[in-house]
Amino acid sequence: MHARNRGAMNRIVYFCFSRPDLDTAAREMVHLYFPDTEPTSITAAQLQHWCNQPEHDGVVIEGFVEDRAHSLECGVRLHSVRDGQLSCVEQQCSINLLPWEKQASGGRRGIRLLVNKLLAEYFKISKSPWGILRGIRPTKIVHRLLDRGFNTTFIQGFLVREYDVELLRAKLVTDIAIRQRAFLLTAEQARKVISIYIGIPFCPSRCLYCSFPAFSIDGAGQQVDRFLEALRHEMWAVQEFLAERQIGVQTIYIGGGTPTSLPDPLFRRLLDDVSQLFTGAQLREYTVEAGRPDTITEDKLSIMREYGVGRISINPQSMREHTLLAIGRTHRPEDVEHAFRLARQFDFNTINMDIIAGLPGETPTDINYTLERIAALRPDNLTVHTLAVKRGSGLKEQSGFERTGADTVRAMLANCAMATQVWGMSPYYLYRQKYMAGNMENVGYALPGKECLYNIQIMEERQTILGLGAAAATKAVCPASWQLESCYNPKDVSTYIKGYQACLERKLALLGRVLRRN
Repeated sequence: MHARNRGAMNRIVYFCFSRPDLDTAAREMVHLYFPDTEPTSITAAQLQHWCNQPEHDGVVIEGFVEDRAHSLECGVRLHSVRDGQLSCVEQQCSINLLPWEKQASGGRRGIRLLVNKLLAEYFKISKSPWGILRGIRPTKIVHRLLDRGFNTTFIQGFLVREYDVELLRAKLVTDIAIRQRAFLLTAEQARKVISIYIGIPFCPSRCLYCSFPAFSIDGAGQQVDRFLEALRHEMWAVQEFLAERQIGVQTIYIGGGTPTSLPDPLFRRLLDDVSQLFTGAQLREYTVEAGRPDTITEDKLSIMREYGVGRISINPQSMREHTLLAIGRTHRPEDVEHAFRLARQFDFNTINMDIIAGLPGETPTDINYTLERIAALRPDNLTVHTLAVKRGSGLKEQSGFERTGADTVRAMLANCAMATQVWGMSPYYLYRQKYMAGNMENVGYALPGKECLYNIQIMEERQTILGLGAAAATKAVCPASWQLESCYNPKDVSTYIKGYQACLERKLALLGRVLRRN
């Protein structure tokens, strides 16, 4: 029973729940506030033993869910030693199942609500602004309610009541979902058009925070050619599948990695293939993630415009030079400004910029400085990410790294929201990730008419997205129910090259199966 924590809680934590899935639900809430704390599960007999001989630095959380006639009764108790005496704090609530909930998931929601409240009160910490929501796409809840005809006031209150979301975030996510409604497809439209994502897994260098599968272009040699050849075969097979079924392509997004890190001849060949295969009459948006300003040249910009690319991203992440050096970016702030002004000369319809709140050592003053320099460039989109420290990133492995505090990150995001409002932008898409600083969110802002359609479609999952290339995900959506099935290409480049054919067969079989349901 002696599994000690590593992290801010500085306690030994034990769990005793009536079901394994309730244990998991409570564990998720502990990880939300204390990512390095790993509770140990114990039996009822062990709990009794602990209460008879309590550990002064220990905490036991137990919980249950009971079925009632028209609701679920949920309860949680926290046992600890205070002032030399065994103490017990208890919370209870009744849960009415939501329209899309089954009994088990309703019970888990109840346990999350109670553990969330108990942790905040016992450890005297601020609640997560998103309450018990851990999923990537909180806007999907709002769309479900909008589909059922509920109004804005009801939806905001629903999020506060059923998920413990703070009112400010409830208003934000509801406003975004309402703004998105004009861009979502009807079921009939979703049967006829899909979007394409193409993953290019190469970068000039790997950033410290990056957990994406990206490999240095330097020294990759013939592997780049072999990868592009495999990708070409995958694209041709997908195009043939779509043509036979008269399915069009609405948006194309080439990401990675950094697609513009490819040598010019290979980059041109890639865009030529895409142009031949997917740029038909129904195409409304074509994005290339230029990302790293140190890969943007006049020739690259010329190639993109030649092949009809209308939207690009130039991502500074920060305009503080010492921060760029610390996170492994090989460019300076002046390089960002030069690349942006050069791109403006090529008349792209939309230029997006990405920044990150919560980068190591940065404060609200630093992000204000970044916003001031970006304002002079007047981008069409600004995507504000909150730093997420994930497994696989160099930052996760870095000893001594201190996460930016929740209050600091909240101030940074508030500054970004105010700045974009002054610029005439509105928030148009939002998503969340695990291990985000301050348990916050990523938000995309856009000038009117400059919203990224692909970003909306991939987040709201109302359209099939075909993923091609390394680490690309395919999400096949059934318009009759808006349910989806997914399959994934290998992350490793060598594995993709060797196994893309088998992945392709699974992907096309999945698409065929979903299309038959329509």
